[in-house]
Amino acid sequence: MSHSEVAILGGGPIGVEAALACVERGLLPTIYEREAIGGNIQKWGHVRLFSPFCLSSSVRGRRILATAGHLLPDDDSLLTGNEFLDQYLKPLAALPELAGCVIENTSVLKIGREDQLKGDNIGSDKRAASRFRLLHEAGGKQTIATADFVLDCTGTFGNHNWLGSGGLPCLGEDVVSGRIHYDLPDISGEDRDEFVGKRTLVIGSGYSSATNVVALAELSESDSATQIDWVTRSPADFPIALIDNDILTERDELTQRANRLANDSQSGVNWIPGYVVESLRLTQESNDQIEVTLSSVEDGQRRTLMVDRIIANVGFRPDRSIYEELQVHECYATQGPMKLAAALLGETSADCLTQTSHGLQTLQNPEPNFYILGAKSYGRSSKFLIKIGLEQIERVVLGLG
Repeated sequence: MSHSEVAILGGGPIGVEAALACVERGLLPTIYEREAIGGNIQKWGHVRLFSPFCLSSSVRGRRILATAGHLLPDDDSLLTGNEFLDQYLKPLAALPELAGCVIENTSVLKIGREDQLKGDNIGSDKRAASRFRLLHEAGGKQTIATADFVLDCTGTFGNHNWLGSGGLPCLGEDVVSGRIHYDLPDISGEDRDEFVGKRTLVIGSGYSSATNVVALAELSESDSATQIDWVTRSPADFPIALIDNDILTERDELTQRANRLANDSQSGVNWIPGYVVESLRLTQESNDQIEVTLSSVEDGQRRTLMVDRIIANVGFRPDRSIYEELQVHECYATQGPMKLAAALLGETSADCLTQTSHGLQTLQNPEPNFYILGAKSYGRSSKFLIKIGLEQIERVVLGLG
């Protein structure tokens, strides 16, 4: 009896959990991870998760690790990214059940169908008669692999949006890109020297920007020369929207602290609401400083800042080039799978914790046997939680075979 082969793109929590679910179903998974297992998590490993451990791990994973003798965190533990990696994800990927299933330092570049072009058998199940063809690269060498099913769990982290008005790169962004962080630098740790005693501009109104502003404010308490400018596009009364009766205490505390800093003239945080970045320019006098021109969203009035570093927490987007030869129906607003995007747009709550996976049908594409799971399934939306991806796995893997 032959077993279906499942190619899983991405060795993060969704990819590893999906592989374990496949093994349990008698399928043959292969995880392709461009770095090491949890490579993206390592880049923000100093940050503490909002969700407790029980919402960031599966019942299956916890059961198998416990049976194998691993000591697991308490269900209500709020782990840092590094703690989550060391105490859960890496041991999960190293289980005997996944022996030979994990291929690290390998990037899947493109996916297609054997003997079928993108325009062949449009929207037809006939496409399933041809296996998937994956072009992947490791150590500068390219190889072709095949599979019956493909689960794209590559996420969006690392594929940042642009910081200019309208989502375009602002003038000079490419020139200054070496001075811009689009993620979560370890401001109080290994990246401290880059920010201490400097003036940093933070751009964005989400939890990543709040995390960075709070860390910079703590740094300024020990070094008064450390200055923080915080620009948000919305002219609202607070930079971060509050969630009433938020049960994620870490998220609630971060929101309230960041909002207090923004509205306290003595905090060292210069909050500038209602502006977007028009241009960036390295000053002629010193290449150590960046001249930032801001434009008001209400009347176009401009103002200029001189800063040393920029942290642009402007969100991430999916890398769709991987599957551009497949028939994927995408949302024109979020660039996520259309059916799921439509379901998400119908939600009214601002709290991502209230969401569900919306069922198997919303995860299906015109391309048979191809699924986008995890953060990438949300496209540009930042409302994804790991618990949603775990629910997606159960619905999708149950139907494979």
